[in-house]
Amino acid sequence: MEVKITKMKSDPKQTFLAPEYDYTIFETVYKDVNYEELAKFIKSKEKEIVNLPITRNAYTGMRDDSTSVRFGNYNVFKWESPIVEKLKHFVCNFHDQVVGKYYKQELPKELYVQCWANIMRKGDQFKAHIHDIGPNCYLAGHICVQCDDTSTHYINPINQINDPMAFASKNEVGKVTLFPNNIPHYTDMQKGDKERITIAFDLRIKDPKLFLDDPDNNNYVRLIWKN
Repeated sequence: MEVKITKMKSDPKQTFLAPEYDYTIFETVYKDVNYEELAKFIKSKEKEIVNLPITRNAYTGMRDDSTSVRFGNYNVFKWESPIVEKLKHFVCNFHDQVVGKYYKQELPKELYVQCWANIMRKGDQFKAHIHDIGPNCYLAGHICVQCDDTSTHYINPINQINDPMAFASKNEVGKVTLFPNNIPHYTDMQKGDKERITIAFDLRIKDPKLFLDDPDNNNYVRLIWKN
């Protein structure tokens, strides 16, 4: 698997109060999926999803009638589809390579995922937001299903106000991204008539029932992979 690595790393500290950071964004491409078919499948689920209760806006600025603001009340990885099964296995393999090879960490014994679909139409835009800054913060991910001339922008958490340091990742069909869950990110405005469709997810290495405020009301899926 070919992986592109983008780092936002601080220079060596010259004083004990100087900020120290090392954020890494991992990108690869997964081609073994019919993304046109996947886009149609996601759109076929849209009416069903928007009838679910809103989880919250999560500072994204997305519309109340969008699939995005219901991210906690369904899970794409629960859908029965050969394509979804392929994506689940690929996410596991990508995770293992990032954690084992690049972070050089022992692979966790458990891996859980919350996964949702984003369908953005003309005029939509994700404002800068952060998925997690808590003690169970881990990795987030993004899969481009259908897109046209947009980018996702990842902001250095330390340098995000004065002359922000940001990395622009051009959205391309089949691109899969993993990044630390505490990196703020936003998207360009969707200007085309064709929907921008993506799949986003949060990974956890601790059973969500042990840390969620409402442990019995969650849609996390346990991913199984070979150690």
